Amino acid sequence: MATVRAISGSGAKGPACFLVETGDARVLLDLGYGPQPGLWPDLGGIGPVDAIVLSHGHDDHAGGLKLADRIGNPPVHASAAVIATLDTSLRTHELPLHGTACVCGITLRTGRNGHAPGGIWLHADIGGGLLYTGDYCVESLIYAYDPPPEASTVILDASYGAYDAPLGACMAALAPVFAAEVSLLPVPVRGRGPEIAFHLAETTGRLPAIGSDLRAALRDMSASPEAQGVRPKVKDALARIASEAPTVEAGAGPALAGAADGSSGEAAALLAQWETANDHPIVFTGYLPPGTPAQRLTDSGRARYVRWNVHPRLSDNAALVRATRARTVMPAFGDRRHDAAWTRAFAPARIVFNEEIEL
Repeated sequence: MATVRAISGSGAKGPACFLVETGDARVLLDLGYGPQPGLWPDLGGIGPVDAIVLSHGHDDHAGGLKLADRIGNPPVHASAAVIATLDTSLRTHELPLHGTACVCGITLRTGRNGHAPGGIWLHADIGGGLLYTGDYCVESLIYAYDPPPEASTVILDASYGAYDAPLGACMAALAPVFAAEVSLLPVPVRGRGPEIAFHLAETTGRLPAIGSDLRAALRDMSASPEAQGVRPKVKDALARIASEAPTVEAGAGPALAGAADGSSGEAAALLAQWETANDHPIVFTGYLPPGTPAQRLTDSGRARYVRWNVHPRLSDNAALVRATRARTVMPAFGDRRHDAAWTRAFAPARIVFNEEIEL
C-alpha cells in the first residue's frame, strides 16, 4: 500500500514537506524552511528516507536541506537550475523540466510550474496517480507552465485561499507605484522580481533600478532560458534589463531588490535608509512573514502591500482539480479558514489536510 502525508505545509502557511511511502521506498517531496523566521518542519520520528525531491529552490521548499542528516542524508533530486543553487556537498540527481524520471522505483513525470526558475510539478505513477504541484502559477509573463496529467490525489498550492483576482488587476493597482519618481519594491530575485522587471520594461519603456542579486538572476535566466523554464520569447528582454538597468543606488524610478521580506540583502539596507529618511513609496508584493520588516513596515503604515500573482487563484485550482479528475485534494500552504471555499470549488473531490492518504 502506498501513502502520502503532510509533515509540514498543510492547513497553514509553513515549510513544504510531504512524505510518500510505497512499501519499497520513502521519499520526501520538498524540505523547506520558513517563510516565518525560525519555522522548520518537524522531522522527529520520520526516520531515514531514501530520497528528497524538490519542486523548486525557494527557501520554503528547499531551505530545510540542512536538516538532511536527521533523515539519513538521502540524495536530492531536482532540476539542473535548482541543483546549481544548492550546497555542493549534497548528492544530487537531475530531473527534467518536462519529462520522465525514475526515483527509488517510482516513475515521476515532471512539468514546468510557471512560478520560479527551474521549478517543476511532480506526478508520481502510484495507485491512481499522485500530483504534487509545489508552488505553481498559470499567469506568469516569463515562466512557462505545463498542464499536468490526471491524478486521483492532488496536493495543490492553495497559498491564496479564496482569492481570485487576475494578474491584470495587480498590474493596475501597482501602476501608480511604478509611475512614482522613486519607489522601492523588495522582491524574490528568482521569482516575481524578474517578472516585475520584465513588465516594467515592456509596458512603460522604463528600466527599473535593480539589485546585484536580481541582475545575476536575470543573466542566468537570459543565458539559458530553456534550462531555467523561462519562455524563449522573453530572453532578449531579460538580457537587456540585466545589462542596462541602473543600480538601486541610482535613486530614480522603481527599485527592485532582494530579499522579498526585507530581512536581508540590498532591500534590507535600503529599508534602513528609507524608513524614516523620506516618504517614497515602499511596496511589498508577496507574503508578509510574521516577525519580518515586511510585516512591521506594513503594520505601521510606512509600507503598503499590493499583491503580484505568483500562485494560483481559486478558479485556477478549481480548473486543475477538474482537469486532473482528482478524487482527493490536499490544499497546501493556505489557511484552513478557507476550507468552505475549497470544498465548494473542488467538489465532488474530498478535501483532506493532515491525514494520511492511501494512494
